[in-house]
Amino acid sequence: MRKYIYSCCILLLSSCLNNDFMERVPLGNPTAETVFETYDNFKSYAWGLYETFPSVAYGDKDTDDISFNQTRESSESSWIRGLVNVPDKKDDTPWAQYSFIRRVNLMLDHIDSSKMSETEKAHWRSVGYFFRSYRYFTLLQAYGGVPWIDHVLSDNETELINGARASRDEIAKHLLEDLQYAEKNIGTDDGKNTINLSVIQAFMSRFCLFEGTWRKYHGLSDADTYLKECKRVSAEVLKVHPNVAPNYDDVFNSISLDGVEGIILYKPYSNQASVVHSVSISGTTGTSFFNPTRDLIDSYLCFDGKTRWTSPHYISDQDMYDEFSNRDHRLWLQVTPPYKIDRSASATAWENKWKYTDDPKDKSFIDSLQIRLGLGLTTSKERQKTLPFRQGFSGGILGEIPHYDFFLNNQPWYKSAFGYNNWKFFNTYLEMGSARNEETDMPIFRTEEVMLNYAEAMCELKEFTQEIADQTINKLRPRANVAPMKVNEITASFDPKRDLGNPNYPGDYEVSPLLWEIRRERRIELFAENFRFDDLRRWKKCQYMMKKKLGQYVRKSDFPTGTKVTIDKGAAEGYLEFHPEQTHLWPDYYYLYPIPRNEITLNSKIEQNPGWPK
Repeated sequence: MRKYIYSCCILLLSSCLNNDFMERVPLGNPTAETVFETYDNFKSYAWGLYETFPSVAYGDKDTDDISFNQTRESSESSWIRGLVNVPDKKDDTPWAQYSFIRRVNLMLDHIDSSKMSETEKAHWRSVGYFFRSYRYFTLLQAYGGVPWIDHVLSDNETELINGARASRDEIAKHLLEDLQYAEKNIGTDDGKNTINLSVIQAFMSRFCLFEGTWRKYHGLSDADTYLKECKRVSAEVLKVHPNVAPNYDDVFNSISLDGVEGIILYKPYSNQASVVHSVSISGTTGTSFFNPTRDLIDSYLCFDGKTRWTSPHYISDQDMYDEFSNRDHRLWLQVTPPYKIDRSASATAWENKWKYTDDPKDKSFIDSLQIRLGLGLTTSKERQKTLPFRQGFSGGILGEIPHYDFFLNNQPWYKSAFGYNNWKFFNTYLEMGSARNEETDMPIFRTEEVMLNYAEAMCELKEFTQEIADQTINKLRPRANVAPMKVNEITASFDPKRDLGNPNYPGDYEVSPLLWEIRRERRIELFAENFRFDDLRRWKKCQYMMKKKLGQYVRKSDFPTGTKVTIDKGAAEGYLEFHPEQTHLWPDYYYLYPIPRNEITLNSKIEQNPGWPK
């Protein structure tokens, strides 16, 4: 599929669709009947369905990985603060996905009456089942059981107006059956970067891991059915996509992901087609409030594959240079590394004039990005991450990292309340004036996620071995300069900070040493890609989010007198803080989202999820 395809509209059929699934439109218009006739008709319609995939953006704000440090207390996530309200309408909630599901059902309803062959019909039914399952999965993740609608409603049908929610068991079974059908019947003729067998199986891997672990940790039956299916389809994907891109940064900062190893499906962007984003420029302004936490930084292993608590190569967390040394290189590509330059030759912040300081450590990470990580060897030099940091322009040099919001030093942008900045999606290929026209593609499904799904499912099934580690986690580590996982070395003492269970949460469980390490690898590899919140929910471990979020270690004496440095517990030195510690526990009913009130008003048989106000 060419890069412009995601901007396609639905053309003739757009006039007979309605954005609200509760407002049913009669389908007597002959235009719909005549448009859905041939293979190419369905192909043209299906292009519009690809728009449902998410856009590139920084994620994980509602988790323990990120502290949203914009306004003290009030900018922290409502999920963490216990202030989630029941929405009045479905707008901007997962419930709004029913509008998209109706679009898919419109296509599915016209397959049997088309002029296509039986093989072609089976193919487009498979594509439709994939897209419908993709968004029903969103509903399942959020609400559990929801109304099941598998066709476009006519005027005399009342499933949504009078029908009750299908159970979680029913919805999950529908998704599994539809995806298994799609897996067996998907064709191969739609071109590159379209829904194919590997895409379907990669999504099945994601869905089945979520559902299997949700069932296990939330006390539901039939967990192994989904975990075993995750095992099966993940292994199939890894036969076709056994290797990862040799450069981690290429996955998130490439002008084109076409041909990049391990990419199964991606969302393309093109300035020529006016399909662009602005993640780099926004990441230096508004999203610079998305500060990585002390807890996240502590999670990165050292290069010997051991934790910061046990590795002899870990130096200290009291100096950012020491803290970043000898660590997993993904830390350097996700959190901006430390440096300092001499800007005395620059009259303004926008002059690209600087020189190294006399302190060798100030240049160590500037050089490391280009030498030790090898950036620019497999990709265009103009778009690699570079230090000193610049604000997406051919200028705008930032004098140092860390750059604190309480000590701006005459440079007001790319600040951080914690000393840590997220730059996973940042790149420097644009010139001034073009910084809101970014074209870097976004991975939707990649083999690294499937590897992690497979590893976790095998561990849950008690089938994880060194061979599985070598097929999965040990494929991820070489490009991060981390030693391979050796399964027989992961004992109870491997990580002294491992979760042993929290007595404040009845029924909470101890995470086994091996599962803890697999979950750690997932946290690091998928950082900022919007997996963490749902991972914590399915593991029933959202209490991690309730821990006090802290930043870098600092000393008040290192700043000019009068600088307002906020350190944990009001100390003279220690970890930076921003939001107060939460004094309440994570409510159990928060594991499911509240259903919008208007949907319950329209259908009295739809009951609110337990615990939420009606």
